[in-house]
Amino acid sequence: MYNLIAKIGALAMALELHPDSWKETLPIMAIGMVGIFLVIGVIILITYGLNKASQAGKKKDKKKDQDK
Repeated sequence: MYNLIAKIGALAMALELHPDSWKETLPIMAIGMVGIFLVIGVIILITYGLNKASQAGKKKDKKKDQDK
């Protein structure tokens, strides 16, 4: 267990942080996150529309049954 912790610690010390790379990668990450939120929004809207459409069909069926 100690050996694993030592290896993880050595790896963490070996990693270098380059602040200049944030200037390049942050806009790319932001575009990706906006894309994810847009896709989730489209899925929510499609689900909402399908629920409304199926409820309208059920109401028409109930109305036809009552007219008979």
